[in-house]
Amino acid sequence: MSIFLDFDGTITTEDTVTHLANFALRFQSDRQLHDGDSSVRGASSSSTSAQLQDAHSSEDPVQEGARDLSSRWDDVVRAYISDYKSHVSSYAPRAEDRECVEDEIAFLRSQKHVETRSLERINNCAVFRGISRDAFSEAGRELVRDGTVRLRPGFDGFVRAALAKGWRVNVVSVNWSASFIEGACGFSEGEIHVVANEVREGDGVVLGPGALAGNSLLADDSEHPSREQEARNLTNSCDKRDAVREVRRIHDAQDKPFFYFGDSTTDMECLLEATRGVVIADDETSTLIKTLRRVGKRVPHVRDAEASEALVWASNFEEVMHSMFDLP
Repeated sequence: MSIFLDFDGTITTEDTVTHLANFALRFQSDRQLHDGDSSVRGASSSSTSAQLQDAHSSEDPVQEGARDLSSRWDDVVRAYISDYKSHVSSYAPRAEDRECVEDEIAFLRSQKHVETRSLERINNCAVFRGISRDAFSEAGRELVRDGTVRLRPGFDGFVRAALAKGWRVNVVSVNWSASFIEGACGFSEGEIHVVANEVREGDGVVLGPGALAGNSLLADDSEHPSREQEARNLTNSCDKRDAVREVRRIHDAQDKPFFYFGDSTTDMECLLEATRGVVIADDETSTLIKTLRRVGKRVPHVRDAEASEALVWASNFEEVMHSMFDLP
């Protein structure tokens, strides 16, 4: 048995990408402040009058640099929202006319270019430059410790019970940092297996899973991939489906049952392919639940589901443990 879980909104109660970006902005600001202090100490031999004149003639370059990066990041976010809204508004058929699974999947896959352009902007912004894997991991742990990021009730117990049964637990995410996810989940190395994008420390470029270790999970499917883009980034529903398939192939588990847990339409292809798909949602107004029902899928609450139901929903992992699995 294999378990696959999405991270943002599934393991956590809400999306964490804003918190991840804010961590990166604070990191860069602190680094600029440290570098600025070093520069001031190195310039102590210059005349006091010259330093005072410089101070009055221009703004603190450290503060200016931090504001510039924050402004560029805001531009990245605005551009993504604009791209996404433009794509959705121009796509045909419209949501209300997509009444079958195939039409909805075609729409989800059509967003790949929107996500790819956004990644290019993120890389050009260099907000993640110089941040190590350890720093990302510690950021994930700290944000959970201080309550900024909250894990859904029962997550820790569910994973530990699954591991005790010998099940492999995987996290598959379009998040920018696998290390951040590992830190937030809070398990020891090797207990859970995270498949997600990774940040190259030197330049802050977001690469596909496995690229940093030279063992890319997914090959780039473009006609002329650049050397830096030979590993396909995880950005959409098709990428996640391919990642799950590849993990199962590597571990010779293609014919074995697996469960998938997800909260958004990015998880839809994986949920439909799983032996049993579990939608994690606060209530039935979830966009994913409404989308699945619109295309003809039954999605009962886990407590009301028959054993043969392919899709169910639950609001946390305590409900899952009590209703689906023989777990303590």
